[in-house]
Amino acid sequence: MATKRFHRYFPTKGYDLYWILFAYLAIGYFYPVIGLLALICMIAPVAFAVKRGRWWCGNACPRGSMYDRLLSKYSPHRPIPKFVRTTGFRSFMVLFIFTMFGVQMYFAFGDWNAMGRVFWNIILATTIVGVVLSFIYAPRTWCSFCPMGTLSSWVSPKKLPAPNGFTNIHVANTCQMKCKSCARVCPMQITPYDSRGLASGYMHTDCIKCGKCVAACPIKIMELKHNRQANMASCSV
Repeated sequence: MATKRFHRYFPTKGYDLYWILFAYLAIGYFYPVIGLLALICMIAPVAFAVKRGRWWCGNACPRGSMYDRLLSKYSPHRPIPKFVRTTGFRSFMVLFIFTMFGVQMYFAFGDWNAMGRVFWNIILATTIVGVVLSFIYAPRTWCSFCPMGTLSSWVSPKKLPAPNGFTNIHVANTCQMKCKSCARVCPMQITPYDSRGLASGYMHTDCIKCGKCVAACPIKIMELKHNRQANMASCSV
């Protein structure tokens, strides 16, 4: 008898941003200088993470939107391999991608089209890897060791008091952790219920603030809270 999959597809509300990725790849093929726009998706995730954690990954990343809104419907939603989450592997990916990028940029420097092509090639190659992994494991397998996601997790707030703008998941202490619905629909396959009753909320640095766990909670005892609410709550205890 086949074992039922733990993780499952859960519809995502919001804007479809994956068209930005498709347009970038299509236009950049003919006009390489367009590739330089990839700088936005390299700088923004880390910049936002300083105050908001991996918010960009779950709410503004075009490739993340593709995983959640398109590929999630067809992915087998198998467990993401544990080794790709290790510090060693993720550090290796950061070093590998940036080394490859640096070497290519060295030879292309000074030629705007050539430099744009370097960015375009990296986005294309990593997108292909991400799509393949989506159909082997889970939609956001790539996001578990994406170099920019890793850098974002390293600079994300890890404890209170959190900076203004920080938002995280809060789970009521009445949670019995029996249904684990939040973990079943989490794109990153992490476990928000582990933070039940904690004034700090769920501070996992790979939480992408997508809100799927909140929407899927059958008894509605989870919510996304602004850090001011969290700090006030902790001060009143």
